[in-house]
Amino acid sequence: MRDESEVWQALLRRKGASVTDLAGQLGVTRQHAHRLLTGRRPAETQRAELDAALALGSASSGHPLYAIGELDDDGELDLVPAGDAQPLFADREVATRVAQELEAVSSNVCVLPVWPRHAWRNLVAFHAAWGADPEPRKLFVVDAADEELPLDAVLDEIRDGLEVTLRARTLARDPDFLEEVDLRLTGYTDARLPQ
Repeated sequence: MRDESEVWQALLRRKGASVTDLAGQLGVTRQHAHRLLTGRRPAETQRAELDAALALGSASSGHPLYAIGELDDDGELDLVPAGDAQPLFADREVATRVAQELEAVSSNVCVLPVWPRHAWRNLVAFHAAWGADPEPRKLFVVDAADEELPLDAVLDEIRDGLEVTLRARTLARDPDFLEEVDLRLTGYTDARLPQ
Protein backbone atom coordinates (compact mmCIF):
# COMPACT_ATOMS: atom_id res chain seq x y z
CA MET A 1 0.00 0.00 0.00
CA ARG A 2 1.26 3.47 -0.82
CA ASP A 3 2.61 5.52 2.04
CA GLU A 4 0.35 8.32 3.24
CA SER A 5 3.05 10.95 2.65
CA GLU A 6 3.42 9.83 -1.01
CA VAL A 7 -0.32 10.23 -1.46
CA TRP A 8 -0.38 13.70 0.13
CA GLN A 9 2.50 14.85 -2.08
CA ALA A 10 0.72 13.54 -5.19
CA LEU A 11 -2.49 15.28 -4.12
CA LEU A 12 -0.60 18.55 -3.63
CA ARG A 13 0.88 18.25 -7.16
CA ARG A 14 -2.53 17.39 -8.61
CA LYS A 15 -4.01 20.51 -7.03
CA GLY A 16 -1.16 22.57 -8.47
CA ALA A 17 -0.47 23.97 -5.02
CA SER A 18 2.82 24.61 -3.26
CA VAL A 19 3.96 23.74 0.23
CA THR A 20 3.64 27.45 1.02
CA ASP A 21 -0.01 27.39 -0.11
CA LEU A 22 -0.67 24.37 2.07
CA ALA A 23 1.07 25.96 5.06
CA GLY A 24 -1.19 29.00 4.69
CA GLN A 25 -4.30 26.81 4.63
CA LEU A 26 -3.19 24.89 7.69
CA GLY A 27 -1.96 27.95 9.55
CA VAL A 28 1.52 26.49 10.08
CA THR A 29 5.01 27.35 8.90
CA ARG A 30 6.23 26.18 5.51
CA GLN A 31 8.79 23.95 7.25
CA HIS A 32 6.11 22.35 9.41
CA ALA A 33 3.89 21.71 6.36
CA HIS A 34 6.85 20.19 4.49
CA ARG A 35 7.60 17.84 7.39
CA LEU A 36 3.95 16.75 7.51
CA LEU A 37 3.92 16.07 3.77
CA THR A 38 7.12 14.06 3.81
CA GLY A 39 6.23 12.05 6.91
CA ARG A 40 9.08 13.49 8.95
CA ARG A 41 6.54 14.82 11.43
CA PRO A 42 3.63 12.71 12.70
CA ALA A 43 0.38 13.87 11.15
CA GLU A 44 -2.09 12.39 13.65
CA THR A 45 -3.13 15.74 15.10
CA GLN A 46 -3.49 17.40 11.68
CA ARG A 47 -4.60 14.50 9.48
CA ALA A 48 -8.17 15.78 9.15
CA GLU A 49 -6.96 19.27 8.16
CA LEU A 50 -4.48 17.80 5.65
CA ASP A 51 -7.17 15.60 4.14
CA ALA A 52 -9.59 18.54 3.81
CA ALA A 53 -6.92 20.76 2.23
CA LEU A 54 -5.70 18.10 -0.21
CA ALA A 55 -8.92 16.23 -1.05
CA LEU A 56 -9.66 15.68 -4.73
CA GLY A 57 -12.16 18.15 -6.10
CA SER A 58 -13.42 21.44 -4.81
CA ALA A 59 -14.11 21.80 -1.12
CA SER A 60 -17.69 21.70 -0.01
CA SER A 61 -19.14 21.86 3.45
CA GLY A 62 -18.13 19.34 6.07
CA HIS A 63 -15.26 16.91 5.78
CA PRO A 64 -14.16 14.94 2.73
CA LEU A 65 -15.00 11.29 2.33
CA TYR A 66 -12.46 8.61 1.45
CA ALA A 67 -12.13 6.43 -1.61
CA ILE A 68 -9.87 3.54 -2.47
CA GLY A 69 -7.50 4.76 -5.12
CA GLU A 70 -4.26 4.00 -6.87
CA LEU A 71 -1.11 6.06 -7.06
CA ASP A 72 0.99 4.79 -9.94
CA ASP A 73 4.74 5.09 -10.37
CA ASP A 74 4.28 8.19 -12.55
CA GLY A 75 2.51 9.98 -9.70
CA GLU A 76 -0.96 9.70 -11.26
CA LEU A 77 -3.91 9.30 -8.90
CA ASP A 78 -7.11 7.52 -9.79
CA LEU A 79 -10.21 6.45 -7.89
CA VAL A 80 -10.94 2.73 -8.03
CA PRO A 81 -14.58 1.80 -8.67
CA ALA A 82 -16.11 -1.46 -7.52
CA GLY A 83 -17.62 -2.65 -10.75
CA ASP A 84 -19.84 0.20 -11.93
CA ALA A 85 -20.24 1.75 -8.47
CA GLN A 86 -18.06 4.17 -6.55
CA PRO A 87 -17.95 3.29 -2.87
CA LEU A 88 -16.86 6.00 -0.44
CA PHE A 89 -16.06 5.80 3.25
CA ALA A 90 -16.88 8.24 6.02
CA ASP A 91 -14.22 6.78 8.31
CA ARG A 92 -10.60 6.92 7.12
CA GLU A 93 -9.73 3.89 9.28
CA VAL A 94 -12.36 1.72 7.60
CA ALA A 95 -11.06 2.78 4.17
CA THR A 96 -7.49 2.08 5.29
CA ARG A 97 -8.45 -1.40 6.48
CA VAL A 98 -10.02 -2.19 3.10
CA ALA A 99 -6.99 -0.79 1.23
CA GLN A 100 -4.62 -2.91 3.33
CA GLU A 101 -6.62 -6.01 2.46
CA LEU A 102 -6.24 -5.14 -1.25
CA GLU A 103 -2.47 -4.68 -1.02
CA ALA A 104 -1.81 -8.18 -2.36
CA VAL A 105 -3.67 -7.26 -5.55
CA SER A 106 -2.02 -3.86 -6.11
CA SER A 107 0.94 -2.29 -4.37
CA ASN A 108 -0.32 1.06 -5.76
CA VAL A 109 -3.51 1.00 -3.69
CA CYS A 110 -4.06 3.92 -1.34
CA VAL A 111 -6.73 5.89 0.50
CA LEU A 112 -7.72 9.16 -1.16
CA PRO A 113 -9.63 11.98 0.50
CA VAL A 114 -12.28 13.12 -1.96
CA TRP A 115 -15.14 15.58 -2.04
CA PRO A 116 -18.44 13.94 -3.06
CA ARG A 117 -18.89 16.06 -6.19
CA HIS A 118 -15.52 14.93 -7.52
CA ALA A 119 -16.44 11.30 -6.90
CA TRP A 120 -19.74 11.86 -8.73
CA ARG A 121 -18.01 13.45 -11.75
CA ASN A 122 -15.57 10.54 -11.80
CA LEU A 123 -18.48 8.07 -11.78
CA VAL A 124 -20.26 9.99 -14.56
CA ALA A 125 -17.10 9.88 -16.70
CA PHE A 126 -16.77 6.14 -16.08
CA HIS A 127 -20.36 5.52 -17.23
CA ALA A 128 -20.01 7.87 -20.20
CA ALA A 129 -17.10 5.76 -21.47
CA TRP A 130 -19.57 2.87 -21.73
CA GLY A 131 -22.42 4.97 -23.10
CA ALA A 132 -24.47 4.35 -19.97
CA ASP A 133 -26.42 6.73 -17.78
CA PRO A 134 -24.97 7.12 -14.30
CA GLU A 135 -27.20 6.44 -11.34
CA PRO A 136 -26.79 8.50 -8.16
CA ARG A 137 -27.36 5.36 -6.07
CA LYS A 138 -24.09 3.93 -7.41
CA LEU A 139 -22.19 6.56 -5.43
CA PHE A 140 -22.64 5.67 -1.78
CA VAL A 141 -21.05 5.74 1.64
CA VAL A 142 -20.17 2.19 2.64
CA ASP A 143 -19.96 2.79 6.36
CA ALA A 144 -23.07 4.96 6.68
CA ALA A 145 -24.49 4.59 10.17
CA ASP A 146 -28.09 4.14 8.99
CA GLU A 147 -27.52 1.00 6.93
CA GLU A 148 -29.46 -2.13 7.88
CA LEU A 149 -26.81 -4.57 6.65
CA PRO A 150 -23.88 -5.58 8.85
CA LEU A 151 -20.82 -3.52 7.97
CA ASP A 152 -18.54 -6.55 7.62
CA ALA A 153 -20.85 -8.11 5.02
CA VAL A 154 -20.95 -4.86 3.03
CA LEU A 155 -17.16 -4.51 3.26
CA ASP A 156 -16.69 -8.06 1.94
CA GLU A 157 -18.83 -7.28 -1.12
CA ILE A 158 -17.13 -3.94 -1.75
CA ARG A 159 -13.66 -5.45 -1.32
CA ASP A 160 -14.52 -8.16 -3.87
CA GLY A 161 -15.67 -5.53 -6.40
CA LEU A 162 -12.58 -3.38 -5.84
CA GLU A 163 -10.35 -6.45 -6.21
CA VAL A 164 -11.86 -7.32 -9.58
CA THR A 165 -11.26 -3.77 -10.80
CA LEU A 166 -7.67 -3.74 -9.52
CA ARG A 167 -6.91 -7.10 -11.14
CA ALA A 168 -8.23 -5.83 -14.47
CA ARG A 169 -6.14 -2.66 -14.16
CA THR A 170 -2.94 -4.68 -13.80
CA LEU A 171 -3.14 -5.25 -17.57
CA ALA A 172 -2.52 -1.53 -18.04
CA ARG A 173 0.93 -2.04 -16.48
CA ASP A 174 1.72 -5.47 -17.90
CA PRO A 175 4.91 -5.15 -20.00
CA ASP A 176 3.78 -7.73 -22.56
CA PHE A 177 0.48 -5.95 -23.19
CA LEU A 178 2.22 -2.55 -23.27
CA GLU A 179 4.67 -3.86 -25.86
CA GLU A 180 1.81 -5.23 -27.96
CA VAL A 181 0.03 -1.86 -27.82
CA ASP A 182 3.24 -0.05 -28.78
CA LEU A 183 3.81 -2.40 -31.72
CA ARG A 184 0.24 -2.04 -32.97
CA LEU A 185 0.27 1.74 -32.73
CA THR A 186 3.84 2.40 -33.88
CA GLY A 187 3.00 1.59 -37.48
CA TYR A 188 0.00 3.89 -37.32
CA THR A 189 1.86 6.83 -35.82
CA ASP A 190 4.86 6.39 -38.13
CA ALA A 191 2.58 6.39 -41.20
CA ARG A 192 0.98 9.67 -40.08
CA LEU A 193 4.25 11.54 -39.61
CA PRO A 194 5.11 14.08 -42.34
CA GLN A 195 7.76 12.83 -44.71
